[in-house]
Amino acid sequence: MSARQAYHHGDLAAAAVDAAMRLIEDDASAGFSLRALADRLGVAHRALYNHFADRDALLASVAARGFHRLSDSLIDAPDAASFLAAYVRFALDQPGLYAVMMARSYDQFNAAPLLRAAADRMIAIALRVLAVDGTDDDTRRRAVMRVWMLAHGGIGLHRSGVLRMRSDEELVTEILRIAGLAEDEPQPHQPLWSGTSEKE
Repeated sequence: MSARQAYHHGDLAAAAVDAAMRLIEDDASAGFSLRALADRLGVAHRALYNHFADRDALLASVAARGFHRLSDSLIDAPDAASFLAAYVRFALDQPGLYAVMMARSYDQFNAAPLLRAAADRMIAIALRVLAVDGTDDDTRRRAVMRVWMLAHGGIGLHRSGVLRMRSDEELVTEILRIAGLAEDEPQPHQPLWSGTSEKE
């Protein structure tokens, strides 16, 4: 049976997301086109438009899959430190997928029900672990946003090469310390920023 004959109904949509995720693993920039994806699947590129309005719609589905994977990695976190460490490790282990997830705009989340539901699942887990019981909704959500912004900012700085971290695990430890979730341990002094001196 040919690849063209093998896909039917919703199978092509799922296969396209699977293939896109493999492409992203190979190239974290996610710079592939729908035509390149169709070639990889062995189908006419027009067939993909039966399932995805455009490339952004496909990436929204990829992002939804990513948020479910992230939720799966966070759901058993017993406390804030475990949650934050698991979040940062997920982003560092799957940089291309994480970049696609975080590149979706607010409007894209609202326009893609599956993506919104996947993100809401992750946020619900975060609220359970990070928010203080009995506080109002705004306070609970800000508790989540504080940790999310800290994690995402640290990940971005580390990935850009600005921070002088020797390893991904060192970044995890430093973020936990900054969040007040790990004890400070005496460390040999070194600037946090690459190529700069903290005395300047």
